[in-house]
Amino acid sequence: MRRPSIEKIHEVMIKNGMKVFQNPYSVTLGGIRTSDNKSNEFNDYLFASFFTPDGGLVSFVLDGTTDAGLYYRLNPMNVDGTAIIQHGKQYRGVYQYQNPKTNPKQRGHKGQEAFRQVKAMDYWRDADRDKYLEFDGEEYTDIFATNGHDMGTRGAEVNKWSAGCWGGTQSNMDLLYWVARKQIQNGHGDLFSFAMLYEKMFD
Repeated sequence: MRRPSIEKIHEVMIKNGMKVFQNPYSVTLGGIRTSDNKSNEFNDYLFASFFTPDGGLVSFVLDGTTDAGLYYRLNPMNVDGTAIIQHGKQYRGVYQYQNPKTNPKQRGHKGQEAFRQVKAMDYWRDADRDKYLEFDGEEYTDIFATNGHDMGTRGAEVNKWSAGCWGGTQSNMDLLYWVARKQIQNGHGDLFSFAMLYEKMFD
């Protein structure tokens, strides 16, 4: 899948009944899962955008992953299988920007700056312990701590960086954290909705 523009992403979201936030500095955040269900690479996209008071648009569409790495597909942390966030949905207010380095009361992700899941989301569980992600089967709704976080500096293979979380390289995540702080600094709070899109929605 070629990297889509933020305008195309917004178009797909609106077409599918999702909310693109229009208030200045209110962030629209999400990911795009590609149809490759076996890759152990950062071959998905993460995006964030906000409008400015003069009608401008600040946006990023970045390489990342929305899937568990190969290690946790073969070795699930849960007996029910590896957690896969269901795509085709926008989860409202499910992530809180947390930075334990500036607020010791917050957990972040393993003590690091992160988008931490604070509300339930919909999942599939893949329990067959092979390299292929199964986008179907029994559905679960819960908080499985599928956080958005920094996954190192190289961006080569996902492996143990994700057991179901989404994220990207440190430099890419730093851009998303900057966007999050802009929303907070402008009085819109520290909670973020997350739109999980799928490549086939762009056909």
